[in-house]
Amino acid sequence: MADRFAIMCASPSDVAPPRVAHALTRYGAEVCVVAPPESYASLTRHKVADILMTFEEMVPRMPHIARMLAEDFGAHSVLMGDTAMFSAWTHLLRRADDAKLSDKTRAMIARSLPPLAKAQLIDDDAAFIAAQTGTTCSPPPSIANPSVADAVRFADEIGYPVMLKRNAFAAGAGVTRCNDALQLTAAMNDGRANPRDPGYVVQKYVAGEIYAVAISGVTGKPAAAFSFIKHVKMFGPHGQASVLKYAPRDDLLAHSAQMFASLELNGFAGFDYIVDPDGRASLMEINQCIVPKSHFSTCFGVDLAASMLAMLRGEPIPTPREPSHDYVALFPNEWLRDPQSPFLHQAFHDVPWEDPPVLAALIQNQIDRRDPQNWYAPKA
Repeated sequence: MADRFAIMCASPSDVAPPRVAHALTRYGAEVCVVAPPESYASLTRHKVADILMTFEEMVPRMPHIARMLAEDFGAHSVLMGDTAMFSAWTHLLRRADDAKLSDKTRAMIARSLPPLAKAQLIDDDAAFIAAQTGTTCSPPPSIANPSVADAVRFADEIGYPVMLKRNAFAAGAGVTRCNDALQLTAAMNDGRANPRDPGYVVQKYVAGEIYAVAISGVTGKPAAAFSFIKHVKMFGPHGQASVLKYAPRDDLLAHSAQMFASLELNGFAGFDYIVDPDGRASLMEINQCIVPKSHFSTCFGVDLAASMLAMLRGEPIPTPREPSHDYVALFPNEWLRDPQSPFLHQAFHDVPWEDPPVLAALIQNQIDRRDPQNWYAPKA
């Protein structure tokens, strides 16, 4: 029987899960997609089964979904399509003793997630980053989930500017640069007006270039990784990347592999770093889920999906090759940022030609939407 995986995502707007579904099926794996019915993931033709419901419908049904994936579908593990889904599974892990799960289902969950204490730490972005202080590639001085008064006191001690980052956000969203106490107080009070505010990390601002690592592996065993620079971004300096530049750094690859192993991650993950003008790298963010580069196979010379499957099957992991391109123009990001961008012609243009339903939905969605800030949200 082919290796089987579930790919689950909470967001309807994420283009990464269907791309990874194709990357896995390219090498003979079978995928069950669990996603909102209006999502890009729901449209992929690279699946053998699906469960389509909104995230709000999934959450109370998680024990039942887990049993179906383990016992009926026979999934080796669940691959987290986004951070919200990682949070939902961490919540299930927290109450696993009350969920009346079979041994087979518990074993699948154990292969999919870190142990509870580690999963809960990762799930709190602020606490996780603050806990890395004093380690290799340690983050800039940080304080996790402070009160407004504690945040201002911390910023006064380390000096402005500081970065305010909201938990449960990625790709530059939820990030505010604060140049003084007035801006910091206003930014925190604005978020705390929302009773569901997820918390913050306040961090010393460090000038430098944003690097990242995409990595894959099996239950705490890293299989392969590549590093790159977020060369061009959408919507400002903290926005989502639209062009990536291949940039191998042994220190970042070693650090990400150590983190993948020590946190006992599974499937795909990503780590963001800032490298200052002196070349010192600082960890900025963990993405404990599929990232929009997980499906790359040739452009940067490392195939994360093939490497993960080889490790799972006990086969030799493919030897990295010379990258076919130095730059990747992510679709649809760079096309939306600048339809005349030279990177659309000179770089590897990351268009999902192999998945026509997803490609058609991406294009139609951009035609139908007028606000470029909402490019990533499919129509309901």
